[in-house]
Amino acid sequence: MTDYARYRSANFLLDELGITEPEDLCIESIAQHCNATIIYKSLSGCAARLVGHGDRAIIAVDQNANQGRQRFSAAHELGHWLFHRLQITSLIACQEQVFWNEWGQKKSKENQANTYAADLLMPEFLFIPRARNLEISFQVVLYLAELFQTSLTATAIRLVQLGSFPAMIVCHSKQSRRWFIRGPDVPTIIWPQDKPGIQSVAHDLLRGDYVPRGPVTIQADNWITHQSSRHHLIQEDSWRLRGGEVLSLLWWKDENQLLELEEQENERDSE
Repeated sequence: MTDYARYRSANFLLDELGITEPEDLCIESIAQHCNATIIYKSLSGCAARLVGHGDRAIIAVDQNANQGRQRFSAAHELGHWLFHRLQITSLIACQEQVFWNEWGQKKSKENQANTYAADLLMPEFLFIPRARNLEISFQVVLYLAELFQTSLTATAIRLVQLGSFPAMIVCHSKQSRRWFIRGPDVPTIIWPQDKPGIQSVAHDLLRGDYVPRGPVTIQADNWITHQSSRHHLIQEDSWRLRGGEVLSLLWWKDENQLLELEEQENERDSE
């Protein structure tokens, strides 16, 4: 009987398998080591499915998705198998939107599976050295996504979480903000606007305008709700996704601006 609990540590699993380089991260072999077989087939209405029976599992992944999307879907379902296998009665089917919409809900099963997939496919000990001192931009995301063979969105989130600069990632639909994630160096007083400001690249992309790709420097109040943000600058790089949503990377070259905002809040609290 496999001791699944020990494989809930992605680092333990990777160490047991002797993985030391990004090219060693073969998700099919990793899953097989955990008694889960990955197959590829056309799926309708979901990105991946997990069926478990006894000590074995089958993970079906949509063969029509790109490779990075397939690998993350497979690793996500493996996370379900390792963490939630006793709660699987017959089938888990995960829709693509669920992967992203529940990233910010820390206690949800989907977020737990997402986190495990990121830890498995982009482990800190491999990702941090390769992202060190690189700007928070989609050019860098594409470089890392190719290196780790992961999806654009998952890689962008990982760069925000493990990169060298304070950063945030925000997803907007035409109607409103869908979700966002702060990096560990961004204080909790920083919140993105429900809709990006009219001077932002994201605003133009949501309208369907053509905008040259690449980061730009804009006033932070186009993005941040804090009343003092109008005095600060922020780096924005936005990317239109399939379906019309826009993903935006925001980061601060000058970390002193964030420290200044925190100090202002602390002064108000002490009054």
